[in-house]
Amino acid sequence: MRIEDEVMGLLSSREVWTGRALADALGVSLRTVRRALVRLEAQGVSLETEVGRGGGVRLVGTGLHRLKLDHREAIDLLLALAIAESMGSPLLLKNVRALRARLGAAFPPQQRRVISRLRTRVFVGAPASVRVASTWRAPRPRVVTVLQDAFFARRCLNVEYVDRAGQRTRREVEPHALLLNAPVWYLLGWDRLRGAGRIFRLDAMEAASALALGFAERAPETLMDDLERFFRPL
Repeated sequence: MRIEDEVMGLLSSREVWTGRALADALGVSLRTVRRALVRLEAQGVSLETEVGRGGGVRLVGTGLHRLKLDHREAIDLLLALAIAESMGSPLLLKNVRALRARLGAAFPPQQRRVISRLRTRVFVGAPASVRVASTWRAPRPRVVTVLQDAFFARRCLNVEYVDRAGQRTRREVEPHALLLNAPVWYLLGWDRLRGAGRIFRLDAMEAASALALGFAERAPETLMDDLERFFRPL
């Protein structure tokens, strides 16, 4: 990806950037950023620059159309980006970061805030082992739909769950975070009946229904002490 495209991606992601902040975010020199800005203006991109304390550079009319996604589509987009980042390719990671920044700027402001909040509840870890990945099967579509709705609205779930021993149980769960060990997805939740944090594989959920009961967010780290050792936030 050209440096101009990366600069555009960052400029689209928030109101004002300083040249130094752009350089630090991209891992390049300030001179490189300044040259990219000059080339962007030569290509017809409208930039506004304010000098002095509190100043910076901003886009004047990005030409981006606002994306109109429902919450399921927004979550799907986040998860797709998580999968892309989990692949670990330096080139791909660089492109995904710029793409995510540009897409973020294209959301309406209210939805942008919601998506930003959701990102703090999606975590990515190392790929699953061959043994674990070989046991993964696609989750039931109905379960995924119900889970997405409850995750977005912070509503409790009634879950029919089958553990590794084949034991079937009913759980009342607060869905706090989604965890990815590609290709395996987990739900990090608070089991209200057992009064403890639990991790549930999505493909082990036989059925799920949303409850009217809401819940206050718990920090994912309080539900799983080792979360930050094995996962990083999206």
